[in-house]
Amino acid sequence: MHLPTPQFNPLPLYAKVIALVVIVGFVLLGIIGLILPIIPGVLFLFLAALLLTRVSRRASAYAHNQPWFRKQLQSWHATAGLSWGQRARLSFWVAAKAVVQGVAAGARFTCRSLRR
Repeated sequence: MHLPTPQFNPLPLYAKVIALVVIVGFVLLGIIGLILPIIPGVLFLFLAALLLTRVSRRASAYAHNQPWFRKQLQSWHATAGLSWGQRARLSFWVAAKAVVQGVAAGARFTCRSLRR
């Protein structure tokens, strides 16, 4: 499935300010998540990038020209046909998988640290 580059529709000023605050929060959570294995850092960084494409015309053009970002958007748009209940269940299972993987990574790190 090929996604065309969407037309950029700028947000109103109040929405941009709110979006920028949320972007900063997502970036901070993403950085913390890269350090701590329990928080899915890449997910928060992706959400920050996705929201930034709604705020900045340049960021939108750049992101939509990147193959990795386009692939993630295709996955994102594939869920468009799901009901809200199905989306909630999918989100729950994705988050649960991330938490389990984070805990497992933390346990492996702890075991390796204790062996030394």
